[in-house]
Amino acid sequence: MMAKIKFDDACFSVRVGAIIYNKDKTHILMQQPDGKDFWLSPGGRLEIGEEINVAIARELNEELGLENEKLDLKIIMESFIKLPNKMNYHEVGFYYVTTIDENKYGFDLNKSFHPKDEEHDGASIFKWLKIDELSDYIFFHEALKNIIINLDDTNNIEHIIYQK
Repeated sequence: MMAKIKFDDACFSVRVGAIIYNKDKTHILMQQPDGKDFWLSPGGRLEIGEEINVAIARELNEELGLENEKLDLKIIMESFIKLPNKMNYHEVGFYYVTTIDENKYGFDLNKSFHPKDEEHDGASIFKWLKIDELSDYIFFHEALKNIIINLDDTNNIEHIIYQK
């Protein structure tokens, strides 16, 4: 069961996401939900009773076929968003960072693709975005753009409050 609670005019959820760089750190992998104009980092909802590091590994394996990649927790983002349907959306997101060799998984930096598992098939598309062209895209969490561009290699975890 997903860690998501709905009220009359509000929703609270816990999300895990990954900032996935290609091996040269010129692109990041992002996903666009079906029918939406915005992009999200790959990931999904935490299952109740699931550890956060297990959840992100599960999501990346289900959707992308990634296995045993080093994932470093770098960002905890609290998002407070007023959705178009007037719903107040409160999300706590745990974002991990990794760099992968796109060739190891058969990813083409110039082609978009659908999730690997049938459960998520058609629900979104994945695309490698050039880091120097991120301003051309709408992110659900716009704060992630600046974070991605300026991310350092320290072990520091950044806490962000995002309001939209």
